[in-house]
Amino acid sequence: MGLFNRKSPQDRQEEAMQMADDIAAGRGFMGKMTKAFMGSEFTDAMKQATSSIHQAEHVAALRAAGVPTQEATVLGMQDTGQTINDNPSIVLTLQVGAQAVAIQALVSRLEIPRVGEHVLVLADPQSGGLLYAGLAPRG
Repeated sequence: MGLFNRKSPQDRQEEAMQMADDIAAGRGFMGKMTKAFMGSEFTDAMKQATSSIHQAEHVAALRAAGVPTQEATVLGMQDTGQTINDNPSIVLTLQVGAQAVAIQALVSRLEIPRVGEHVLVLADPQSGGLLYAGLAPRG
């Protein structure tokens, strides 16, 4: 890489995400210094944030690949106190079929689900767990 090589916005975003993952995991000089000066609470919060971002990207990829979604009803929700790009991370208690399930999800602050509303979830083929896929269409 030379001084004047231009990177695409996507390349810069991927590089920044990799750097955030390294810092959160305590890898490399910057990761070790961050953990030493900021403490393990900060790096643990960073790990949780990067995990939420990766989960949102994974859900988008699964939906694009055609993984079917199903509707669930919101029974309750709890704020985790964490936001990423002004979007809150919340714990949703959902009624899926005959069972109640709690999942943590990063939601758009413009589309925060409320108790009683219907949301979409999908089964992760890798882990078998449920992932939040957004509000269900109204109507």
